[in-house]
Amino acid sequence: MKIIIVGAGLVGRHIAKELSQENKDIIIIEKNNEIARIVANELDCMSINEDGSRLDVLEKAGIEECDYFIALTGVDEVNMITCGMVASHFKKPKTIARARNPYYKTLLSDLRSFLGIDYIINPEIESAEEIVRSLEEGVAKDVFNVIDDRLQMRILQVKENSPYIGKTIQQIRKELDKEFLIPALSRNNTILIPSGDTKVESFDQLYFLGSPKTLDQIFGIFEKRLNLRKIGIIGGGTKIGEFVIDGLRHSIQRSTSGWKAFFPFLAKPSNLSITVLESSKDRAKALCQLFPDITVIHRDVGEEDILEKEEFSQFDVVVSVMESQSLNIINAMFAKQIGVQKTIALVVDSSYLRLSSLVPIDSIISLKSAVVNSILRVVRRGNIQTIHTFYEYDLELLRLTLSPNAKPVGKQIKDLNLPKDALILFITRGDENIVPSGSTVLQPGDLLGFIVKKDVISKLETIFESTDEL
Repeated sequence: MKIIIVGAGLVGRHIAKELSQENKDIIIIEKNNEIARIVANELDCMSINEDGSRLDVLEKAGIEECDYFIALTGVDEVNMITCGMVASHFKKPKTIARARNPYYKTLLSDLRSFLGIDYIINPEIESAEEIVRSLEEGVAKDVFNVIDDRLQMRILQVKENSPYIGKTIQQIRKELDKEFLIPALSRNNTILIPSGDTKVESFDQLYFLGSPKTLDQIFGIFEKRLNLRKIGIIGGGTKIGEFVIDGLRHSIQRSTSGWKAFFPFLAKPSNLSITVLESSKDRAKALCQLFPDITVIHRDVGEEDILEKEEFSQFDVVVSVMESQSLNIINAMFAKQIGVQKTIALVVDSSYLRLSSLVPIDSIISLKSAVVNSILRVVRRGNIQTIHTFYEYDLELLRLTLSPNAKPVGKQIKDLNLPKDALILFITRGDENIVPSGSTVLQPGDLLGFIVKKDVISKLETIFESTDEL
């Protein structure tokens, strides 16, 4: 797959790096000399130091044979017009434009017919959606949903006095006598795919996969199913803060009859309160006008002991979405220290995600990762989606749904020639969870879960793509 990226800022470089790791053919165009030099030195892809909004430069880069064209410059209008130019001159490439103005995303259908833009990515909206999703799932560091509320993964830290130490995976499953899997095990900064004979050691991390009900029976009701009633947002006057508030208000305003099934960790709409701490007077005033039903506190966020003075310790969760990622981490850590049950910090650089297990913060959301995941959902073939990234180990937990015309339909797993660094963890077929074996025959609509190394994802795309995508 050939992809051209115009704009090598932080997001552009991160996307180029991720896609290169999946063995995609990446060409990145950047007109700034210094940034282009950094790209050439740091990334394993072709770098062109010219103006990517010019047709002759794009032709030089091979736009005619390109599968996707992604415009990520700092100017919305340049991104959209360049995508329009590509769409009008070349039939093959799908076009993706980054637009920070949310208004453009609402016009996507018009822009598709007018300019030929296939997808618009808004970094702030993507990040806010990640934060709202984390709140909906209970802001749990070691718990995440694999398939909605049907299949869940929980991470168990094996302590020195754990009864699991010295036992094999097979013994643990036999003693617990429940339907679950332990598909991965982390030990000494290495992730292992355990067999039934693998023995558990002190300080291992075990990844349990099963239904929430089964895992509740094993671990107990995790975090006592915290009901998040009071949410505090630090820096809520930023664009991301506004989108988080708007996203929360919209999600809890769904029909009350089915509401609790979708958002079990949030209080009922009538009981949920949102309080925003905002340093800027103008932003605070604008928030009051936009959201008259929330509480807005105009105070200097950098003021000493401000969270204690404003009684943030009484909140169930505190979300810090200021423009400084380091301040967001500090705010979340301090909120945790004064007694806040759950904290979320927004960062730009995804390298901060590696700190997740080292700092007392329940959830770290990366703006770059949110954008990358959105683009990956578009460019990957075979309906492949990332569920979770193990940043320390260069591994991903993926899922894909077999379309009726997917090439593996009707075949046994042993005949798929899967790469050795890709393991099928589970298959969900309707309401049934299937433990896969080599003789399992795949059917249309099957949802498969994988743990894979990033460099074999392109092979999975080829194996599981639909004949419609060829």
